[in-house]
Amino acid sequence: MDKVLAKPPSECCFRPGSQQVGMSRGTIRQIGGVDTYISTPDPSGTANGKVLLYFPDAFGLYKNACLMMDQFAAAGYLVLGVDYFNGDGVAKHTTTPLSDPTFDFEAWTQKHLHSSEVIAEIWVKSVVEEFAGEGVRFGCVGYCWGARFVCHQLSTHGICKVGVIAHPSFLKETHVEGVQAPLYIVAPADDELFPHEQRSRAQEILMQSGKEFSVQVYSGVGHGFAVSFVFPFTKAVS
Repeated sequence: MDKVLAKPPSECCFRPGSQQVGMSRGTIRQIGGVDTYISTPDPSGTANGKVLLYFPDAFGLYKNACLMMDQFAAAGYLVLGVDYFNGDGVAKHTTTPLSDPTFDFEAWTQKHLHSSEVIAEIWVKSVVEEFAGEGVRFGCVGYCWGARFVCHQLSTHGICKVGVIAHPSFLKETHVEGVQAPLYIVAPADDELFPHEQRSRAQEILMQSGKEFSVQVYSGVGHGFAVSFVFPFTKAVS
């Protein structure tokens, strides 16, 4: 039986956060028929020739996600953020999912659980066709919903050489067992979806298979902190 390491998203994913201040500078265009947020580095300055795939949380390509991708681009990466919800991220429906009686998160989850995987697979193939080339290396980062996509891209079926996951959900042992490239895990000390026991099990799997990994645990924050720019999460995010 494929044991669960990180549970499905729940209300803890939607604690009130705040939007970052600023205007996003990337553009959206389709890659493989999928809307993609593209943020480019300064070609005359920081560009490092690496491509970073961004797998968002349930809110999708909303303002915080786009501004975070811009920050990665400022560090030298060409950043590609996939809209595997086809414009139907939670942010489209509500900014207060905890208190909005018109939003059915369970139904939304069932709608997108499998389809997002299919869309991501098509998208990655198209990314390779367009951006792969001599000297180009791919990395990836995934938040909550996006964590399992990172693990897949670090497996023998993926294209990435290194990846980061933050406060994962929908993560199973087989996802971690398949990881073949360096993985960096970011997690709260107290996470309802990815508690200490399951986090330790993930580390055990990686250690037993001799994989390269690192785990950073933050106290005083909760699930979703890496994209929730609100005190006391802001210090950990920075």
